[in-house]
Amino acid sequence: MSLDRDTVQQRIQHFLQQDAPQRKELETVVLCGSHAEGRAAEHSDIDLCYIGEFPAFQRESRIFSQQEFQLMIAPWSWYEEVVRSYERKGNIGTITTMLAKGICIRGDGPKWRKLHDLAKRYYKAGPAPASADAIRRLRVQITGAWKDYCDKEGEPSERAWLGFHIVQTCLQAHFAIKGWWAVKTKHQLAELRRKDAALAALVDKCIASSGSDRELLRSLCMYVLEPVGGWMNESWKSGT
Repeated sequence: MSLDRDTVQQRIQHFLQQDAPQRKELETVVLCGSHAEGRAAEHSDIDLCYIGEFPAFQRESRIFSQQEFQLMIAPWSWYEEVVRSYERKGNIGTITTMLAKGICIRGDGPKWRKLHDLAKRYYKAGPAPASADAIRRLRVQITGAWKDYCDKEGEPSERAWLGFHIVQTCLQAHFAIKGWWAVKTKHQLAELRRKDAALAALVDKCIASSGSDRELLRSLCMYVLEPVGGWMNESWKSGT
C-alpha cells in the first residue's frame, strides 16, 4: 500500500512551510526516490534534494508529523560535479538517478533545468565502462565467494547462507560489468527481469533452492564470469 500523490504533496508542503524558512541558501527543492518514481510503499520515506548556495554537502533525516524525510543538502556545484565525474567512475548513480527522475516542487528556474538536463543525459548514457582492473576485482570476489561456499561441506545452514551471498555478489558484479546503474537491493530482481530474463530465471531457481543447490550456483557464477574471462585465482606479492 502506498500514499496517494495528493497526500504526499500535502505532507511535503507542510514540512517545507516549517523547514524551508530557516534555510536562507535554499533555492530549489526536488522530490526524488520512490515517491518521484511512483513505486513508494506505505512506509517509504520522502527524499528531497535541497539545492542552493549552501557552503557544503550534508545530509539530514527529519521526522515531521510521523513522516520521515531524508534531505540531501548541497550547492549547485556539488551536484554538478557528482553527476559529471564522481558517479561515472562506478555504477552507483544515486545522485544522477535522483536528479534525472526527480520532480521539482520549488524553484523551477534556469539553474534547475540545466542541472536536470545534465542528469538526464548522463543517466541515459550510463556509467563509464568498468575498467580491466575493476573487472579483475569482481572476478576475484566471485571466485572467493564460490570457494568459501565449497569449503562449507557438511554445514547446510552456513552453506545456504553463503549461497545467498553468491547470488548477491553475482548480481552486483553483473550490473557493473554490463554498465547498468546499480539499484537498491529491493529493486534488483525487478530490474534484472527487465534487462536479462535468462539470468533472472536462474537467480529465481537459486533462491527457490534456498541457496543450497551447488550446480545452480555454479551456473550462476559462470553466467556472469564467462564473458569476462571466468574464474580469477589472483597471484600477488608484497611491495617494498
